[in-house]
Amino acid sequence: MTCEKHLALGLVASLAERFGPGSKIAKELPGWIEYLTDTECPERPRTRPGAAWWGRVRSLLDDLCQEADRSEGNLVRANATRIGEHFGLTEVEARILEFFANYRIFDMFEHVVDQALETREVTLLFLVAQFSGAEQGEVRTALRPDARLKASGLLQNEGRNWSSQRVPYAVSPRLADAMRADVDDIEELVALLFPAAPTPDAEWRDFEGLGESADLMRKLLTNAIVNGTPGVNILLYGAPGTGKTEFCKVLAREVGASLRAIGEADDSGEEPSRGERLAELGIAGRMLSARRDTVLLLDEMEDLFGGAMPSFFRQERMSKVFANRLLETNPVPTLWTTNSIEACDPAFLRRMTFSVEMRTPSERVRKRIWQRLADRHQPLAETGALMALAGIHDHPPALVSDAMRVARDCGGGVETFAQVLGASAKLTNGGIAPPPRHHSEAAWEATLANADTDLALLEARLAGFDTAPRISFCLDGPAGTGKSAWARHLAKQLGLPVIEKRASDLLSMWVGGSEKAIARAFADARAEGALLIFDEADSLLADRRNASRQWEVSQVNEMLTWMESHPLPFVCTTNLAENLDPATQRRFTFRIRFDWLREDQLPLAWRAHFGAPVHADVRALDRLAAGDFANVARRMRALGQDDPATILAELRRESEAKEGKTRAIGFGR
Repeated sequence: MTCEKHLALGLVASLAERFGPGSKIAKELPGWIEYLTDTECPERPRTRPGAAWWGRVRSLLDDLCQEADRSEGNLVRANATRIGEHFGLTEVEARILEFFANYRIFDMFEHVVDQALETREVTLLFLVAQFSGAEQGEVRTALRPDARLKASGLLQNEGRNWSSQRVPYAVSPRLADAMRADVDDIEELVALLFPAAPTPDAEWRDFEGLGESADLMRKLLTNAIVNGTPGVNILLYGAPGTGKTEFCKVLAREVGASLRAIGEADDSGEEPSRGERLAELGIAGRMLSARRDTVLLLDEMEDLFGGAMPSFFRQERMSKVFANRLLETNPVPTLWTTNSIEACDPAFLRRMTFSVEMRTPSERVRKRIWQRLADRHQPLAETGALMALAGIHDHPPALVSDAMRVARDCGGGVETFAQVLGASAKLTNGGIAPPPRHHSEAAWEATLANADTDLALLEARLAGFDTAPRISFCLDGPAGTGKSAWARHLAKQLGLPVIEKRASDLLSMWVGGSEKAIARAFADARAEGALLIFDEADSLLADRRNASRQWEVSQVNEMLTWMESHPLPFVCTTNLAENLDPATQRRFTFRIRFDWLREDQLPLAWRAHFGAPVHADVRALDRLAAGDFANVARRMRALGQDDPATILAELRRESEAKEGKTRAIGFGR
């Protein structure tokens, strides 16, 4: 006889012993016996059962239970006893846990309990007491919300009440699944409940962009484990794919701890509910608190402590008091991750011991990560092409790894990898392909710059600093005169990476959105130690005296505030310096004007862009920039033209199309 039938028959026998032949339960016994054993009950009574009939039923139940006693051991009872010893439960509390686990696991046991409750001769409290061999008052005390069973998370509230005669508590599906497993000790049971996270692929140095924050987290976690400090919660937040979970694995390895992920799936591999995840956290805290070798991981914190969605849209509402106490008293150090702190309730965020924003790795780190991923998935012969891609694209490492795996499976190289990576990046960016991290423009040509400042001298002076100086530039001049190109060249001279933002990258249709984007741009530059370039800065720093809406003023205020306090070099470029707010005057260390090419520079620009001989009349042109020569060169290549006269005519068209160019009045040929 199976353990399941044994448990159900044991409960039936205890009820029969308690109520005798005159009860409603006695009338249900024949059906229960036949359901549980496929054995026809002797002499079903047509009238009220008598003593003789009852004696035969008792004899049959005794025989069945004796047969069950000789059957396989009760795994649920054995594991309930192990858990009880580990949690310090009393024998009665362990039997109560066993009762609710049986109710969750075994259909026959559940059927007997439900049918008994439907007779209304018994209450659930009575059934639990009958099963555990305790008084009803002792069971009621053990099931109080502040008692060990509920406080530990071993039992979770099902949202029902005693008066409805239904079961108000249940064992979580994951715990129930573990309790029916055949294990030798509590360690094997813990491993089933909370499996260790996979070994990380990343290295500690891959997260050097976190700077001192990484070292602080390592120290905090080490001390919490050694001293058993309660309420230590570390939050990692940032865009998907930036390596939050991977860093958690690396951090746990650094402190010599086992990382155990909590609440990733229920016992069926499906998405767990908030209640199931919280129950797992409570159980893990109690089961693992004394180990001093464990760190917990809960991904997607917003699922538990979300605050952005109105409560009436959520399936489950949360007691803030309970959640606050959970965070403040959690006995095992816990790492939390979220893609968006805006989706989390601020009350819970304030209870994080420490928090760090995860950003896309810097160019130097990206190249190292990409190379290691390539070595793992498929060594690529085109290493130079791969590193070039890493230099201009800042896709998250997770996307890069997936793209390399697909390229390997398809038997492709860097070209296939780039195609797959581009498709993934477009998908995660809302269907719009993200631009490269650096805009691809012509290399800086010092001989083709016409600035009112000695740029070579300035570069030499700045390159002499041991650390990047706190300095700012406003580069003004017509389009194509080399403002952005020189800014990128300056960054290279200073040994700094570049973060380049256009107005379209920062301006938002939502109130406050532009201000947040501006603040993030400065924050990203500080985190990466990068030179920040704002193209089209006149859109971000327009004169507030001409503003017609309050958000236009607040946007400029945000820019000015960060410009004042930013500790690293930054550059603003504009074609319309006269439209800048007057307050920008003192925010720029240097204001440099880039103008049209001088007469002596025009032949140089011709030679730099065309293979044809220099036309003698090129010196007569005016209002041309190096960018105009580059544009005409592209046009000539598209048309297959290299005739000097045609080139000159196209350059003249570029010059005459300039805004503000004086045109002759009347007809002419």
